[in-house]
Amino acid sequence: MSKLIPQPQPTFLIGNLKEIDSTHGLESLKRLHKLYGDIYRLTFFNKSFVVVCSQEITNFVCDESKFDKNVSQALEELRAAAGDGLFTAHTSEPNWKLAHKILMPAFGPQAIRDMFPAMMDICTQLILRWERFAGEEIDVCDNLTRLTLDTIALCSFNYRFNSFYHNTMHRFVDAMINVLIESGKRVGRFSLQNTLMMTT
Repeated sequence: MSKLIPQPQPTFLIGNLKEIDSTHGLESLKRLHKLYGDIYRLTFFNKSFVVVCSQEITNFVCDESKFDKNVSQALEELRAAAGDGLFTAHTSEPNWKLAHKILMPAFGPQAIRDMFPAMMDICTQLILRWERFAGEEIDVCDNLTRLTLDTIALCSFNYRFNSFYHNTMHRFVDAMINVLIESGKRVGRFSLQNTLMMTT
């Protein structure tokens, strides 16, 4: 027999927004976990989210035979630039299965273990940079973006962006970030606005 997923009592218009402390978000989710169990629903304005808090339920919802991948609006917009790639494809499209078959062995447990030295290499660059600028203000978001993209480039394509040795990002990284930002912005605009904005 099916049961409704528990949810805190929503407030008119804002839903469960008051349940989450903006400065202690994780603690808020832990508190709700204690109150409602391993699975609960939250609503923020007109968006509904299901939160799972156990390995068993996580394994269940990650079962591709039972659940489908959701292509969000921002990813739909990204399809204009990236086509039907791994992140942007619907599971019914042929390229989703093809990308999945190619990437699964390349990112299996042993393949990931083999990438550890390259990951350590990039992490060491980050640590050295932070040591060099000790006492100065560090843009953590920027540095972690560099860490992520440098690691992906080295581990997946054996290419070095060397982002930690330059003040500006590699041209490819700049272009990719701009495409991702614009795809997100397009979701918030009216379709007529997007049509008229020819340069974006």
